[in-house]
Amino acid sequence: MDALDPTVTITNPLGGNDADRNPNNQNPDMTVGFTFLGQFLDHDITFDPAALKDPPTSPNLRTPFFDLDSVYGRGPDQDRVLYDRTSELDRPTAARFLIDFDAVRDLPRTSQQRAITADPRNDENVIISQLHLAFLKFHNRVTDQVEAEMTTAAVAAGLPLPPPGAVFEEALKRVRWHYQWIIVWQFLPATLDKDVYNQVRNDRPTLFLPSARPKIPREFQVAAYRFGHSQVRPGYKVNVGFGAPIFDARIDPREGDPNDLRGGRRAPRRFVEWDTFFNFGTQEINPDTGAVRAKVKQNKRIDPFLSTPLFDLPVGPGLPSPADDVRTLAGRNLERHIQHHLASGQDIAAALGYPALQTADFPADVQALGFDVSTPLWYYILLEAWRQPGRPPQQQGQRLGLVGSRIVAEVFLSLLLSDPDSYLSRQPEWTPTLPQRDGRVTGSFTMTDLLTFAGVA
Repeated sequence: MDALDPTVTITNPLGGNDADRNPNNQNPDMTVGFTFLGQFLDHDITFDPAALKDPPTSPNLRTPFFDLDSVYGRGPDQDRVLYDRTSELDRPTAARFLIDFDAVRDLPRTSQQRAITADPRNDENVIISQLHLAFLKFHNRVTDQVEAEMTTAAVAAGLPLPPPGAVFEEALKRVRWHYQWIIVWQFLPATLDKDVYNQVRNDRPTLFLPSARPKIPREFQVAAYRFGHSQVRPGYKVNVGFGAPIFDARIDPREGDPNDLRGGRRAPRRFVEWDTFFNFGTQEINPDTGAVRAKVKQNKRIDPFLSTPLFDLPVGPGLPSPADDVRTLAGRNLERHIQHHLASGQDIAAALGYPALQTADFPADVQALGFDVSTPLWYYILLEAWRQPGRPPQQQGQRLGLVGSRIVAEVFLSLLLSDPDSYLSRQPEWTPTLPQRDGRVTGSFTMTDLLTFAGVA
């Protein structure tokens, strides 16, 4: 599964997974930001601190809804450390997130560089930490808008100013609903087989039914939704002056500004220019040819090849130790298939009524292990996306295949319908009310609009 990437440098930040093994690794339907948006979504609905143990069930410390509890925590009354004390004292109707005014391009941090966030995983790498910061600023900008609207309305009507918490609750709803809109109308359509997604969205989930207390299926949590691991590039150029490997396990973990993209650090160069990750239409000069090109970078296709740095993760105390399967992301994912007693990809395809992969679809070394007959679900979903049985061959790896799409669509939409406060539950015909990046309110909203409104792009 190793893509055998070349060395990542500032002039070659994306690495370019081995062309001989995977010649079509540029995904025309997705830009590189979708990988980290997908990671952010995962952190919003699942947190299992005992993931490497052998539990009969997997604990979840997140609310299983797309409600941004990974950002808001338990709210300003219980998780006050996340919120700006100035707004708490001077503007009690409008709780805003804490932003470090001495380092506005970074998450707020302790003196030991630990990020002050509701979910520590959102500081695993520079890109996810910058995305978390964007949501903090998005909330604060929405809060400014709501406070101005409510204050103006109250003054015009001769009424008292909004009661404590009123502005916060309205801002929270607007932030969540626009975020959920992006999930339903941008992230999922770009990620899933279009026919499967449209069927589940139109007919509602039929396998993972909405409920008041949903338990996220293991097939989703430890297999299907880990498809994004195959889309991680070996490295990224996060801004015009800094590109580096996503991880480099050889680096001393005590370094304050390491030459990789690990999180938990603050330095002037560790920030993201979002027009590289999402399509703002920005152009740049190709330093090799002098030609004008799009600045945004395309994502890697979904396939059974993982970027080389993911086979030597910077985990464990102290300096790097000899590699073993626990240090590889692929090894961890395959172990989870056994630990959670998952059915094979073939059995699940049969249960769903989808055509299964055939022996000829599998690489020879996988056939030699017998996994072409009974395939670990995570690997099956990656290979299915690449081979796409019964689908147009030109779409290979652009999105998930039938089994992967069905599992993800069922879970995402069911969680949205299970949440009594989501826009799909409360007002399914709702459309966005915030402006797009050109200033118009059109009833649509994407990540570029969110990042623009947040003031980070």
